[in-house]
Amino acid sequence: MSLGGTLVLLYHRVAHLKQDPHGLAVRPDRFTEHCDILRRRCDVVPLREATRSVRQVSITFDDGYADNFTEARGILAAAGLPATFFITTGWVGKRREAWWDRLAQVVLECETRASAIELEIGRRRLWADIRSAAARERTHLALFWRLRPTRLAAIDAALDDIEAQLGVRSVDRETYRWMDVEELRALAASDGVHIGAHTVTHPFLVHLDAEEQRREIEGGRQLLDDLLDGRANLFSYPYGGPDAFDTVTTGLVRTAGYTIACTAVGGIAHADCDPLQIPRNVVGDWEAERFEKWLDRWLTTA
Repeated sequence: MSLGGTLVLLYHRVAHLKQDPHGLAVRPDRFTEHCDILRRRCDVVPLREATRSVRQVSITFDDGYADNFTEARGILAAAGLPATFFITTGWVGKRREAWWDRLAQVVLECETRASAIELEIGRRRLWADIRSAAARERTHLALFWRLRPTRLAAIDAALDDIEAQLGVRSVDRETYRWMDVEELRALAASDGVHIGAHTVTHPFLVHLDAEEQRREIEGGRQLLDDLLDGRANLFSYPYGGPDAFDTVTTGLVRTAGYTIACTAVGGIAHADCDPLQIPRNVVGDWEAERFEKWLDRWLTTA
């Protein structure tokens, strides 16, 4: 192709979920179709080897869900495609679900006789109706956006409060677990796979002070180095939007020794792109035809 620049695709999960309110999962059969299309049509290269001067495609995954190992790895291998996996290192081997999965489980799935949820988040009072499925969906989104920039301890406390109000208790489901150490090591040893850091606990970095950000950014790399006996120099920002990092954050990423850092801001990574702000394009649970349409749109972007 005559156009230059790397199209970086962002996936999170390869799984068939009952509830997926944030569109994090792509079904295994559809991911297989995506990989087949990419194999036939594109020059797919590892992220760290992309030149950004010719049109190439790189595949990335964020977070470190176990299905990255149990599902995505095999599909990628069958297609002969490389990929980079960014790992939230503090979750490796943990059974406890991510806060957003726990929130969705409690608000959208658990049966309750309660009619509303009322709590204070960041000194702001929220009252939300949960008397219908539509009301629950609205409440779930309102809570998600209120909780997202909050510190993890405060999020956990809010979720405990919600469970108490509803008279329910969340459970840690097998389908929402994280990779354990053995799975991560096996994934890292797979052909075409590179591993990067995604902080220790997946915080909204800009709402932490500089020292807390440093611990999350450097700590994520150190844990990977210890587990995999190598030096991780690839990073992705949790949440990844333009409001999720700033110049302090990127400066700390540079100081920590990362050479590439990915956002979740859409676009093409051109040769003059800041290597610590590589744009990525989120892929949905799309059938082959829709995926190919999006791929055409992205690939023809100047």
